[in-house]
Amino acid sequence: MIVLITPTGARPKQFELCQRWMRNQTYKGKVFWIIIDDCFPFTSDIKVPFPANWTIVKKYPRPVWRQGMNTQGRNMKAGIDIVKCLPKDKVEAIFIIEDDDYYKPIYLEQMMLRMKNYDIIGETNTIYYHVPGKRWDLSRNRKHSSLFQTAFTLNVIPILEKHYNEKYIDISLFEESKNQYLFSANNLATGMKGQTGRGGIGNGHKIRTTDVLDSNLSKLKELTGEDYKYYQ
Repeated sequence: MIVLITPTGARPKQFELCQRWMRNQTYKGKVFWIIIDDCFPFTSDIKVPFPANWTIVKKYPRPVWRQGMNTQGRNMKAGIDIVKCLPKDKVEAIFIIEDDDYYKPIYLEQMMLRMKNYDIIGETNTIYYHVPGKRWDLSRNRKHSSLFQTAFTLNVIPILEKHYNEKYIDISLFEESKNQYLFSANNLATGMKGQTGRGGIGNGHKIRTTDVLDSNLSKLKELTGEDYKYYQ
């Protein structure tokens, strides 16, 4: 069984797309999806049917998120606390699935093919795409993967728990985890920025002068295939 943790809240359109990307996954094993919704009214309704091998649970932390709050650490802890209650011999890997990012249908399958006996894996050279600005940027991260492109085992949880309150948890995870594998696989996932709803905390949500203009959406189509239409 693999476990997915998705913090969300006040992002109904983004979470709706996240459901679509997860429903389209080619991975055939058991999936336990933990959804952490910290806003009110709740926006994490499941609107598409999932296969019988998917178990979906929700958690609603308090106090609810308000403008100016950074609840990343609290919500991550809420998800991990549920993971720690699952049978240890059943959890093969834990994924952070961010509600606003794009995942190819092969994402979970390809990640698990690479998991093997590593404690933490991830894809490097992340591409961030600013949707309303039609611009993209290559982040030359070669020593860590972004959290949304990362999978890890239960062995990494003690490291994660030390860094809940850091802005860039992903960097700390790879700095302290020795049994790791970083790879490049033609963008199994893409960081999508600047969309409607609650804003993100990463730098990519702001257009930068170094971003490459994608006026005809050719880069978006390259990254997402026919799914590009959902971002138009």
